[in-house]
Order: sequence, then structure tokens, then C-alpha cells
Amino acid sequence: MTTGTPMAIDLRRPKSVGGVLGDALRCYARYPVLFAVLALGVVVPYTLIVLVANGAAPLGRQHGGATAVLILLLLDLLIVTPLISALFIHALVAVGEGRQPRLLEVAALGVRVLPVVAAAEVVAGIATGVGFLLLIVPGVFLLIRWAVVAQAAAIERGDWLGALRRSGELTAGNYLHVLAVLVIVGLIALALEQAGAAIVGTSANVPQVVVVIALLTITRSFVALTTAVLYFDLVARKSRLTPSAKLL
Repeated sequence: MTTGTPMAIDLRRPKSVGGVLGDALRCYARYPVLFAVLALGVVVPYTLIVLVANGAAPLGRQHGGATAVLILLLLDLLIVTPLISALFIHALVAVGEGRQPRLLEVAALGVRVLPVVAAAEVVAGIATGVGFLLLIVPGVFLLIRWAVVAQAAAIERGDWLGALRRSGELTAGNYLHVLAVLVIVGLIALALEQAGAAIVGTSANVPQVVVVIALLTITRSFVALTTAVLYFDLVARKSRLTPSAKLL
């Protein structure tokens, strides 16, 4: 995980949609063990908690009531998504600086900023959900506006309100670019999760649980790493005042 020649990704240069996705995939391919271990450290405990609460793996048909579903949703918003996002953005910082990302260092940094990242994610998630319930369009707008709120909260040394504001500043003027990345990433993640749900069904046997953990690790890693690259892409765009239409 920490041997070999460090991989350098130019995080100061604006990227096209394909460039964002390509850099994320190349980075994962260069450090597959590191990113897999970081994600597994979060996904495995979460999967076991879901099994206990619902009697089924996360991608399977849930047996618990509304209370259990709400608790698991809050667990996802408070810990799972924020922590993976924080871990991956700090690993990407090291890669962008041409340094070898070190597991313990990245883990310590990610855990340290978890409270502010979680607060930002919860507020953004609840507000976006309300927006979708109202007229859908406000939800889409907020989803785009706060697409990189976790990443901003993780590395910009502010509070959750500042992270919401910062994400709004970075995405402003780049809505189509951000939406394109979110749609592609979302469709790929959805396809993988649907395939997992079809495989798992209502079963909670060991082989099915292993499949769920593997798929969740892949999807969460792909989403978090792509969003981390997108964050730096938006920072570069903002600093250079590059019109998003030229790169989309």
C-alpha cells in the first residue's frame, strides 16, 4: 500500500467529465489495496449492523420496520458516507502532491474531520430530500449545489455551514458539468447495486453477504473517489475562471 513510485495527478488543472472519471479510475487502479481497505473499514461494520437490524444485507430486501430503516439511513448519513468521503479526499491530496498515501495517516485525518463532514452531509442530505419531496427541481438543484460539501468540509478547515457555502461557490456556473458527473456515477452505482440486489434477494447467507460487501466497497469507492476528483476540478475551474461549457 505504500511501496512503489507515487502516482501524480494534476489536481490544479480543470478537467472534462471524462477527465474526472478517468483520473478517478486511474487513481483507484494505482492504489487498489489502499482504497479497498479504507472502504472496507467502513462497509464491513455497516453491513453487519444492517444484518442485525434488518435480518438482510444492505442490498437485500429489508425485514425491519420504518424505525429500523430510519436508523440505518441516519447511520449512513452520519458515519458511512461522510467517513468514506473524508478518507478518500485525504488520500487523493497525497496523490496530488506526488506523495505515497499512507493508510494510518489517511485514516487519522479522515476520523479527525468526521464530525464536521457528517454535520454538513446530514444538513445537505435532509434539505435535498425535502427539495425532492416538494417539487423535485429544488432537490436536483440542491443535489448539484452541494455535490462536494463533504470534500470541502474535510479539507478546508471550516464548519459545516462554511462547507455548504463553499460547495455552492464551487459548483456555481458549473451545474451542467457537475450534473453530468453525478448522473454517470449514479447510474453506474445504481446498476451495480441492482445487480447485487438481484443476487442477494432475501438471503443473508455468508456468500451473499460477501457479494454485498464487495459491491458496496466498489460502489462507495467509485462514488467517493470520483467526487473527490470533481472537488479539485471545481477548485481549479474557480481559480482560473474557466467557463464550464468549454470542458463539458
